[in-house]
Amino acid sequence: MTPVLSLSQLPDGHLHKVKVGNYDVLLANVQGEVFAVENKCSHYHLPLDKGALCEHRLRCPFHHACFDIRTGEQLEAPGMDGLPRFEVRIEDGQIQVSEEPVVRNGPESIPSRSGAKATEPGHYTYVVVGGGTAAAYAVEAIRSADREGSILMLGEEELPPYDRTKVSKNFMQGDDSVYSLPLRDADFYTKIGVTFRAGARVQKLHLQRKEITLANDERITYDRVLMATGGKPRQLDVPGADLKGVHTIREAKDALETCKKAGKETRVVIIGGSFIGLETAMSLGKRGATITVVTPDRILFEKVFGQQVGAFVKQLHEKEGVAFQLERRVQEVKGRDGHAVGVVLDNGEELPADLVVVGIGVAPATDYVEGVAFRDDHSLTVDGHLAVHGDGAWAAGDIATYPDREGMVRIEHWKVAGQQGRIAGRNMAGSSEAYTMVPYFWTNQQGTNLRYVGHGTDYDNIVFDGTPGKGPFLAFYVKDRHVQACLGVQRDTDVAAVNELMALGKMPAVDQLSGRDWTGICRSVQGTR
Repeated sequence: MTPVLSLSQLPDGHLHKVKVGNYDVLLANVQGEVFAVENKCSHYHLPLDKGALCEHRLRCPFHHACFDIRTGEQLEAPGMDGLPRFEVRIEDGQIQVSEEPVVRNGPESIPSRSGAKATEPGHYTYVVVGGGTAAAYAVEAIRSADREGSILMLGEEELPPYDRTKVSKNFMQGDDSVYSLPLRDADFYTKIGVTFRAGARVQKLHLQRKEITLANDERITYDRVLMATGGKPRQLDVPGADLKGVHTIREAKDALETCKKAGKETRVVIIGGSFIGLETAMSLGKRGATITVVTPDRILFEKVFGQQVGAFVKQLHEKEGVAFQLERRVQEVKGRDGHAVGVVLDNGEELPADLVVVGIGVAPATDYVEGVAFRDDHSLTVDGHLAVHGDGAWAAGDIATYPDREGMVRIEHWKVAGQQGRIAGRNMAGSSEAYTMVPYFWTNQQGTNLRYVGHGTDYDNIVFDGTPGKGPFLAFYVKDRHVQACLGVQRDTDVAAVNELMALGKMPAVDQLSGRDWTGICRSVQGTR
């Protein structure tokens, strides 16, 4: 054991980082008891000491993974693992920490499948349709709860589940290779007894018959199924949309193909002012391309972020040379010899283009599902436990419309998909856990990270603490004097604390949102969970 700090230097509800041998260790005082974990989030390995501690919950300030500080267990995605936990002793008023973790909470904590009964050919206890983040969390949750059941994961892409958030950011900028994207090593699923089939396209899933038909006409039956197929890019419906050089960005292969064609002085037209569209504008611009964004929006992200933040985001891009055609639509993609050479706008103006990228949103990928009623947007209705009406079926991620405190919602966030996959997996294996997580997402716009917690596009007021474009700020989105959501720039710790307070229903009154010590408020609500 190594003495690291006097107990008097670690007040209740506070965090303190120390060095123990080769480890960066984070100490936390929770109601007089001291705990120690590695000061490195399991997601991108970023430090946790500027995170938010609310009772026993430690939230990463960057991408909002959440951990139980007492055990190191991960409570909320992202990141596939928990935190290594160290032994702590208090002797003569000194905090002492073990030189090595006593529990690692890594992939080795997922049990392998042992002693399972042979399954009849083509039949599985659990089938997960989809190969994204919801699927990845689901199969690990299932295996953690059930060592015996057979698990099949059907992924349409050739890669195992990977970090899709990197595709329009680091990957397209050339900072990451395709091999860095997967969430787990290739042999991990084999070790835990999950049969993963890449390139497996599901043609039909009949919920009443509990039968799946693949594109090659192979049939699979199951006891329980999770539908986690995410979204499919909306296609551009204008003449010339099928020309070579017109791309959508959804999968890693889309990004790879686009990057091969985008280099110095390549003229790129991006159709759509979506988050992925503007992240693509940033990434291709860093490769030397000349970027023009065409969008019908008057102000970027106005519906979600409001006018001031939208104008701020536009300025970030314009400073990097991105041009905008606002309140404009593309009527035609012009071609020559079968390849796109430009676009025609609805005012008749022509923009030259060597490459056209379409980012006009996604739709729920549910065309394969039979035996259930769809919502108007073609998503599936689930209950509070993410179960679909019927026997033995669940849905998670972009295709699931679920009950939230604001009503029935469908959230297209990567973190939401991961956590829903985890909860659905547990429930498939016999638990009865409600999905209650406050939504969160982040976006990188020209090197500025915007972090958004909550959900609400029908707000009637925005309360600012700080001013967009003039340094760090928070924006609170309010309806009927109730905070629906919060956006932060350079206020990472505060947004993490707000996340916890929203989950607890302990947000301050609307007229008390500015100039607050948000981590201090978190400490003041201890014992109320």
